[in-house]
Amino acid sequence: MSALAHAIAGEEAAIYAYGLAGARLASTDRDRALGGLAAHRARLLQLRELAGTSALPGAPGGYDVAPPADEPQARALLADVESRLAATYADLAAATSGDERVNAALAACECEVRAIGWGGEPEAFPGR
Repeated sequence: MSALAHAIAGEEAAIYAYGLAGARLASTDRDRALGGLAAHRARLLQLRELAGTSALPGAPGGYDVAPPADEPQARALLADVESRLAATYADLAAATSGDERVNAALAACECEVRAIGWGGEPEAFPGR
């Protein structure tokens, strides 16, 4: 699977995770989760446009993720998904050039900021 296809799959997984987690979050966090959900939907549309319809993998019917039982689990799920997606976008940045590389690097940064906001640990990006 190409780096672009991995990013598309990652965005689909993030949207799924935000749907699961949102039901367990209190109002302030739920509002922030809705913002994250909107950001992932917008990125998914950008990636699909970049890929063209013929390059799109089929969306899976579900993911092997246990629904969070409470707010701490919901936050942990979102931190994990965002951190994984940041790494996926770093791979996409490495595989592209020009504006596509800039957009992938920006998306990686945005995901990592959201991961930290959900309680994740800061992670260094690859490079110098």
